[in-house]
Amino acid sequence: MRKPSFISLLSFHRVRRLVLFPLLGTMLLLSGAAASANFKNLQVMPKNVSKAALIAQMNSQVVALGKDCTHCHDPKDPAKETPLKEKARDMMRMVAEINAKWPGTLNRVTCYTCHRGNVKPADKP
Repeated sequence: MRKPSFISLLSFHRVRRLVLFPLLGTMLLLSGAAASANFKNLQVMPKNVSKAALIAQMNSQVVALGKDCTHCHDPKDPAKETPLKEKARDMMRMVAEINAKWPGTLNRVTCYTCHRGNVKPADKP
């Protein structure tokens, strides 16, 4: 009997969330207005953040929320202010505060800790 392939074991939804959304996010950040190393409208992350670090952070949020970049960003102007970007900033500050409060713990809190691939966080992480 033939073993099923790895991809066939994953649902389309998981493949989309874990592969396609981060890939699209990388493409969005590397294209157009976000192509320069001087990112616009950074308010929580350091102003001198590397492109790789910013892409990694955005990709982790894509996976954590199960949404693509356009959930928070305007595709024509990624730096444009939106209500969901402000909410994301508040959540990033909260995560940083929690991790700073308990630096000696083995498990760091991330967006995925509570969201688990959903926009609305789980009641209990």
